[in-house]
Amino acid sequence: MMRLITITLLLFYASSLHGMERFNSSKADTSGTCYSAVLDTAVNPYHLGIAGNWRPQATYVYYSTRNEQNATTDINIRTAGTISSFIPFWKFQSGRLQADPDTTVWFWNQQSTIFNGKGFELENKDALERYNAGIYGYDNELPVAVIQNARYREVVFEGFEDYGYGMAAYDTACPVSKGFDFLPYKTKFDSTVAHSGRYCLRIPASQSISIGSNVTTNDVTDFSFNINRKNMTCISGTGLQSIRANTQVIIPPFSPFPGKKMLVSAWVKEQSDCNCTSYTKSAIILRAGTTNVTCTPSGQIIDGWQHIEGAVLIPAAATFFTVEFQASSNTAVYFDDIRIHPFNANMQSYVYDPVTLRLMAQMDENNFASFYEYDDDGTLIRVKKETERGIKTIQETRSALIKDETP
Repeated sequence: MMRLITITLLLFYASSLHGMERFNSSKADTSGTCYSAVLDTAVNPYHLGIAGNWRPQATYVYYSTRNEQNATTDINIRTAGTISSFIPFWKFQSGRLQADPDTTVWFWNQQSTIFNGKGFELENKDALERYNAGIYGYDNELPVAVIQNARYREVVFEGFEDYGYGMAAYDTACPVSKGFDFLPYKTKFDSTVAHSGRYCLRIPASQSISIGSNVTTNDVTDFSFNINRKNMTCISGTGLQSIRANTQVIIPPFSPFPGKKMLVSAWVKEQSDCNCTSYTKSAIILRAGTTNVTCTPSGQIIDGWQHIEGAVLIPAAATFFTVEFQASSNTAVYFDDIRIHPFNANMQSYVYDPVTLRLMAQMDENNFASFYEYDDDGTLIRVKKETERGIKTIQETRSALIKDETP
């Protein structure tokens, strides 16, 4: 009888991309392009956090048999269970200890590919090349979305809650680290109504806004520094002149791949009461290459909000992907909790109070919310669930302190 033993080993790296820490210096705007000062000027990679930080790169598992393979033989459990032949992961080469795993016994099962400036993992993949991603907001401190089966560059979540948080200016040319940047439309943010949280996007009557990104075929993951030296008279020799990085040091902005089917989901509310079962004066238009898809609200109107969803297949020849939020006729329209991700992906998203940073809502795989309410002391007192039959209270807790009336 053969028995396998697994030994897990974490391999760390001390630089940035795909084993290193990349900074999102590229901001997605309506043109889909952004100039990056990090790549145009000499940089100090240690000051920016690009180099010098140790992050987990991959997890390896060792598969082998144990010495004791006969189940009928008595064993000493104190000393039994050793591996019959162990091949080290690290080997001395040219006088240095280097990673050189034997791929017949060492297998990697997870690899970290992107970290943000705060050290949080943004993307990883398993041995079957299945990706998972996470989006952080509120100055890259709190997770606002977790996605399975999608790349980081393929996903967007926007709840319009954290635009009051200043982003650390790692690259002053592109300081915003968002998939879609709605900052140019900040004057259209509205705090009078919201599907979740405190803010939403208001489109005036008969107007629309468009926001988009490039479609990319570039998935290069190699990372490199270019170290330039120069003759220095003060030291009578050559010294460091500059360090420049390639484009892979930048965390990729939202830039989906051609041939992918993308799903767009949001919640919509029309300002004027339609006294109807469905809104008809709002739409989301998806454009990719020569393909145009118009998405309209569907399902029940829940507490004034209706779900809107649609999918578009990005053509192989497409170079740009655009999402247009449209208010038609004579009424303003509100949009909130916007999601974009591959059709076969799974996303959960989170909204926090921008002042207290308490969790206010959690959207499930279908973008339906669970709402969390707190008392003045910050204690959770109520949980509500958004369903097709309306918003239902599923949990409620009350507590009080007994007043001591002892004289």
